[in-house]
Amino acid sequence: MAVPPKNRPPQDALPPRLDALLEALMDRDFAARLRKVYQAAAVAIDRLGHLSIVKYEPTTAEPDDAADLSLWETMAPAIGETLVDVNRLVVAIRDAFPPPARPATSNDGGWAPPPASSDERLSQEAEAVLHASAERLSRRVQELGVQMRRPEVVSDRWTLMSELAASRADFRNRIGDLVYLTAAAFADVRREDVVPGYANQVGARVALRGAAADLRRSLTGRLERAAKATDAQRPALARQAEESLAAFVSLPASLALKTPTKREIVAARGRLREAGTQAALGPEVLPGLVEPFLALLEEAMEELTRTWLTVHDRAVWAASGVRLEQVDMHLELGSPGAARVLEEAVAAAGALSGRSAPFDVFLRKGRQEAAEGLNEAGARDLLARFRERLASLPFS
Repeated sequence: MAVPPKNRPPQDALPPRLDALLEALMDRDFAARLRKVYQAAAVAIDRLGHLSIVKYEPTTAEPDDAADLSLWETMAPAIGETLVDVNRLVVAIRDAFPPPARPATSNDGGWAPPPASSDERLSQEAEAVLHASAERLSRRVQELGVQMRRPEVVSDRWTLMSELAASRADFRNRIGDLVYLTAAAFADVRREDVVPGYANQVGARVALRGAAADLRRSLTGRLERAAKATDAQRPALARQAEESLAAFVSLPASLALKTPTKREIVAARGRLREAGTQAALGPEVLPGLVEPFLALLEEAMEELTRTWLTVHDRAVWAASGVRLEQVDMHLELGSPGAARVLEEAVAAAGALSGRSAPFDVFLRKGRQEAAEGLNEAGARDLLARFRERLASLPFS
């Protein structure tokens, strides 16, 4: 039996809020069956999120020359594991909550006695969601099996990778919806508190956005230096820019990148690598290579923020405001706690890195100031600037 990595919970571990919800259900048999489904969902989400397909990713941006079934065969293990993981959840749902038998005739109009209690009504609602979800997941598995064999997919590794990655993300979302909707039938819950692995997925994207902000700053710095460099000096800057991209894709955070963005990074690295082999580069070459990539990266991070991080960012924004109120109170009392809370607030606001370039600049300076120590005047000044930057963040 494989030993799980240290500090990593079991695959079937449930979030504390979901566990508490199950413990509170009066119908203990129903709760036990629902727990089995949630544990199966947790395993599926975990496996779909951690099944490594990085080893299958192409190393060049160009499409394959011609259709070749060997490409599909190479990817077949990853495709097969994806289908098996989802099918296991479908089986677990049907085992715990067998679909109702279809009536032999429709003379009764499908009549069923009304629920005896509110709890029974909610249980029936959750079962209906589970049955419908199992049917839709099952159909989606069948569709994916056909989809992955289409000639236009198996002829190009990038297309195959993109289809597989998008399908895995779609399955995770559908399974997350299943958990969230059934849990919400019994309590007022937030998705991030009950969907297994959701917090980890958000955290991965927070890390990705922060890493992308660092990459953007690094590449912008290269462009600024290239504008002042000689033609003979610019190839070295091209090589350094390529190294920055290589370092970025080697980070664990880059696993959360969408496949089309990964393809653009591979293409950009290839162009920069070629430029780095030249004896000299004119002033327009590096901007022509880097600026389109920066625009694409910004667009990708805006989509990531819009899709994944809006709720997260608002929560961090609100928590920052609360901390700054505490700083105010400490300052009024002459307490040394002002500097401590302010330093904690700046550190916690780092989860917003990449949301706004001016805010990123403030965070870097704020961390440095807090690390060097703050007297009362410095704390008041940093507090005022912090509030100003928080107020200017682009929340819609």
